[in-house]
Amino acid sequence: MNRKFNKPIADNRSIDIDDEYAVELWMKELNVSHARLKAAVRIAGTGVLDVKRQLTKPKT
Repeated sequence: MNRKFNKPIADNRSIDIDDEYAVELWMKELNVSHARLKAAVRIAGTGVLDVKRQLTKPKT
């Protein structure tokens, strides 16, 4: 009997920067590097919407 195991899905409300699996998913989803994602989380917090806003802010 073949069983299909579901891969765990990263939380879609927050970004856990300490979870490498979640970081990889969010890097692909947001099309950013690890360093840029980590910097955005450090500035905006772990909320996905806040991180997206931070990533789309114009650089000053």
